[in-house]
Amino acid sequence: MLKITKEKLALFKKIENQIKSYKNIIIYHHIRPDGDCLGSQRGLKKLIEANFPDKKVYAIGDSKNLFPYLDLKMDKLPEGKIKSSLAIIVDANFKERLECREYLDNFVFDDCLRIDHHPNEDDLYASIRWVEPEAPAAAQQVTELAYFLNWKMSPEAATALYLGIYTDSVRLTTGTTNAKTLNLVAYLWENGAKKDLIHEEMAKKTSHDLKIQSFINQNMKINKQVVSFYFSLKDQKKLGINDPLQANRPFALANIDDAKAWVFFTQEKEDAIRCEFRSNGACVRNVAIKWNGGGHHRASGAQIKDEKLIPQVIEDLEKEVLNLKDYDNL
Repeated sequence: MLKITKEKLALFKKIENQIKSYKNIIIYHHIRPDGDCLGSQRGLKKLIEANFPDKKVYAIGDSKNLFPYLDLKMDKLPEGKIKSSLAIIVDANFKERLECREYLDNFVFDDCLRIDHHPNEDDLYASIRWVEPEAPAAAQQVTELAYFLNWKMSPEAATALYLGIYTDSVRLTTGTTNAKTLNLVAYLWENGAKKDLIHEEMAKKTSHDLKIQSFINQNMKINKQVVSFYFSLKDQKKLGINDPLQANRPFALANIDDAKAWVFFTQEKEDAIRCEFRSNGACVRNVAIKWNGGGHHRASGAQIKDEKLIPQVIEDLEKEVLNLKDYDNL
């Protein structure tokens, strides 16, 4: 049985009342989309449409054709300022991390709401912020909101929200996955989430994937309990990868021997290299913040401009894993 404090229920009621107060609801997702931001966005859209049919709900951005089996189509906004409008940002914080940020820059919307599990500040003009780092996914937050407000849950909403939880919790294995997570997953399954579809599609591998994985295995580096790999644009092209988003694969370095952390460097442009940090205990967020990034304790990201900086980033991560004893209970 899931429980909730009076304070949290009051917050949920406040969020619900804010949604009720506006005719147009616009839901955002972040750049470099993943299952959580897209699942949270689609799930919340379907929830609002089912429970508040008088609202016009827009899901905006670019899904990059991810998860095509779920047909995650985006909506087009009308031009100009939108009257009686509320923007909801899920799974993100800073405007630079958002698709379609220009609408926020131009104050097209009357108000803004942030629902996020990243323990970071933001530059939004949000009147309500629900930030819960203890949640493994923003999709879990949206699911919890629907559960305790007794909203109607359609199979389509349940499927999208399960996608978000399943992917961001790394298939229900991260340290923040707990009994609440499993209870909410059961709630989504009971409401028709297409779990078998997601499990089967996520498990699929192509011969191209195997070729890429083989290249990573042959060229990754392991030193001082840190695994690292740099995927240059040149190597991506050799392997037939035309979109750097498809090259970014931190999961390919996970849990090798006694490694405590891993970092996957993906060159996105000549002067832009994405750093994806992961660990099984060390606080990689400390390293990401040093390099002007952020994220979670065991999963964070940052950006650097020059591959010459890669050894410095790796060295910082090697130092961080020496502090592992400080995080035994996290």
